[in-house]
Amino acid sequence: MNTDSHLAKLLADLPDALTQDESFVDELRGFAKVIIVDKGEYLLRTGELCQDAYFINKGLFINLYVSEKGDECVTGFSSDSQYPFLSAIGYFTQAPSEFEIKALEAGELLQFSRMHIESLSLRYPLFASYYQNAMLTIISKLYSMFAIRQSCTAEEFIEYLYNHYQWIMQRIPDKYIAQYMGISNAWYCKLKKRIFN
Repeated sequence: MNTDSHLAKLLADLPDALTQDESFVDELRGFAKVIIVDKGEYLLRTGELCQDAYFINKGLFINLYVSEKGDECVTGFSSDSQYPFLSAIGYFTQAPSEFEIKALEAGELLQFSRMHIESLSLRYPLFASYYQNAMLTIISKLYSMFAIRQSCTAEEFIEYLYNHYQWIMQRIPDKYIAQYMGISNAWYCKLKKRIFN
């Protein structure tokens, strides 16, 4: 599959000095694998090793923790409109994953193996810096969202999402936002109705 058209969004996100370096772009093109996913498909399951990082061209994904009893807990959201890099903590620890990544919409991603990311990072310091910043942004987002959720009432948090993360409110089904907040779907819908009606 020709990846040129699929690389456009990622190239637009990279520093100009990298996109003007033909050898870097050629290597990036050679390493990128286009992945098409269906709604409901999993990129990662509990117990699997996370060997890849993804750039979301199109789609919406959630990170899930599944308890020993089989209960699902939503731990984060990623989309083509914000935070387009997607991976799991196991990518860094190289331990079997305690988390899952599930597609909430049909989508298209660019898949890069850990080996290829490390290879590019070693030879292109600007890419290493870019990629490190992308990963730190994801970690920072997870911590800040958790902190805000813990310090707000449920109503305040729904208003916060509405004011700062419209794409979550518009695209994520209510049940997953409720799971993320640790409340029932019925209670979430009641609160949302109270706030916005």
